[in-house]
Amino acid sequence: MLVPSPKQYLLHMRKYLCLIPLLLFALTASAQNPQLARFNEQQANTLETGMLVLGGWAILNILISSYQLTKATRNRRYFYQMNLYWNIVNLIIAALALYSILTKDAMAQTLAESVQLHSWYKKILYLNVGLDVAYVLLGTYLKERSRNTPRYEKLQGWGQSVLLQGAFLFFLDLALVVLLEAPANQLFQLIPAA
Repeated sequence: MLVPSPKQYLLHMRKYLCLIPLLLFALTASAQNPQLARFNEQQANTLETGMLVLGGWAILNILISSYQLTKATRNRRYFYQMNLYWNIVNLIIAALALYSILTKDAMAQTLAESVQLHSWYKKILYLNVGLDVAYVLLGTYLKERSRNTPRYEKLQGWGQSVLLQGAFLFFLDLALVVLLEAPANQLFQLIPAA
């Protein structure tokens, strides 16, 4: 029976010693996984609910506006027309966002992916809140502009619609921002200190 020399023995042990940090990292990552998965699931549920609300609002507006458009006159005609167009876009956005949210697996995301995705969602929502304020201002401008133009009815109807849609989107996006910001500390506590 051959007995390894001390040098061979040390080389052989060095291979296995290199695996210890990897094993510790794997154990640490698996210990964080339930908290991370819970955070990702909570975030996905929040966004899913938000997109269902947006989709429901869009469908309701499309149905009501389509019906009212057949019998509306004057500025109400333009109001329902803009509601119809606006909410077709809202429905497409809600459907695409829902598809994206529902196809992501919360258990499969790493910590880095979760932090990056959370940051991306917040950036999109903050951008949307800014756009929503712009929509409200545009709707107000169109209503004001309608007072001094021969296209009174068109601008009045469009202004009312943009104001309504912008206000709804503002409150929805603001609620989503607040709901995503509240549990963000849970995610950031999972990041190991450097």
